[in-house]
Amino acid sequence: MMKKLFLLTLMSLTFGLLSAQDMTLEEMKASKAELAAKIAESQAVVDATQGELDALQKKINQLSGWMTGLSGVVGLNFGGSNQWAAAPNPTATSQALAIGVTGYANREQPKYFWNNKLIINKAWQKVETNGVSGGDLFKNGTVDLFNISSLAGYKLNEKIAISALGELNTSLENFLEPGTFDIGVGVTWKPITNLVVVIHPLNYHIAWSGIGSPVSSAGSIGAKIRADYQDEFTFVGNKIAWSSTLTGFIPYTSDENAVAVIDKFGNPVDANGVVVTEDNGLVQDTRLAGLSEFTWLNTFSFQVWKGIGVGATFGLRSAEFEFEDLQTFYTIGLSYTL
Repeated sequence: MMKKLFLLTLMSLTFGLLSAQDMTLEEMKASKAELAAKIAESQAVVDATQGELDALQKKINQLSGWMTGLSGVVGLNFGGSNQWAAAPNPTATSQALAIGVTGYANREQPKYFWNNKLIINKAWQKVETNGVSGGDLFKNGTVDLFNISSLAGYKLNEKIAISALGELNTSLENFLEPGTFDIGVGVTWKPITNLVVVIHPLNYHIAWSGIGSPVSSAGSIGAKIRADYQDEFTFVGNKIAWSSTLTGFIPYTSDENAVAVIDKFGNPVDANGVVVTEDNGLVQDTRLAGLSEFTWLNTFSFQVWKGIGVGATFGLRSAEFEFEDLQTFYTIGLSYTL
């Protein structure tokens, strides 16, 4: 049997080679284009089928109880120069490590739902210039974000529910310095699959500036708005996971609080912008700031092999009570998705 199969294969290859020798260059190009089109068509069918399987699996998970997911990004970077005159620091080395984790645990039932989400991003950097060490890597943090939320709702129909939300947005190392906490009630809207929009007109918001402010914390009644989207889809045979969270608060009053002024490096400064230290006798300047704020966090994970791939996380935040300018961060590196 194996001999017959070998002979048939050999005859097929020989016939193909003889046929190819008889073809003109134009015919070969046309044949190549036809084969490429067939491959693309077959790949499209495979992608569509995989998408249907993924959607069916999601429905099975929903009916069976808890839906859970976890994705992570690890960025590791090494750099160095030795007498490189064009560099700002001709002789220097640097190491950077960044970790990002996004996880969720959701329960969907006919009459109620309960969604829980955790977002952690932490980064460190060490720079050594001209042999002078910048200290231990894990003592020089650059990004530190911790966001945890719990949303529960009673369904009025398939898209609208009466809901309650608790959310903490701060850092791991400098807990509540700064930070915010929200608790409130209202409605939750699910316009499409995988998108949850929270609109809570009755919400109490507490903010901590964490920058040596005359007001250590301030609270206000206002409207809480949050939107979470998470999905997985297939592109060219590879799975892409995307998680996005937009959360914000709008106070009902225009009251402003006195908070300390800092420069772009986080240093306290006086009215002339000079950094205040313990021994220079200067007084930290203050400014008035409201409690309105928003944060937008996104994580992408492109899986290449068995959950391992390339990931990216970026964030935007505007919180006048913490800092006057727009805050941003990003991380790119290896990723792993369950």
